[in-house]
Amino acid sequence: MIAVLSWVIAAALVGLTIGIHYEIMRVVSDVLMPWAIRRFHDRRIIMLMIGALMLGHIAEIWAFAFAMMVLSTYPEFGHLAGEFDGSFNASLYFSAVTYTSLGYGDINPHGAMRSISVSEALVGLLMLAWSASFTYLKMEQIWDLRRRHQNAKDGA
Repeated sequence: MIAVLSWVIAAALVGLTIGIHYEIMRVVSDVLMPWAIRRFHDRRIIMLMIGALMLGHIAEIWAFAFAMMVLSTYPEFGHLAGEFDGSFNASLYFSAVTYTSLGYGDINPHGAMRSISVSEALVGLLMLAWSASFTYLKMEQIWDLRRRHQNAKDGA
């Protein structure tokens, strides 16, 4: 039963992660980018966009870290072994290396915690790829605006 519950928790965390990421990208696209385009040079626009996406990734990592820290207090969910001291900082570190698929190996999940960890690795990989493709599309739009602006200036 705990194994099923851990997969349900993992699915909820994946859903939360996708929701956070979608909303960050929606705000960047619909609010931040139009505001920044009117005020800044394209380098600053890209920096703001990347910063906002990073904040989204950090929030997603924190959500998994919090869940793992809470679940690690219940022995039936398994535990994180190795250099894990039970602190939020250790949970945050483990969550970040899992989300980014670095997986250093100094902290290892055991028991039902593995379902949370593997779900975080998969969704982290997807969110990083989603951010990369989103960034490419937005940069293409910004550069197209710059080209059109330059062409209009040259033609005037």
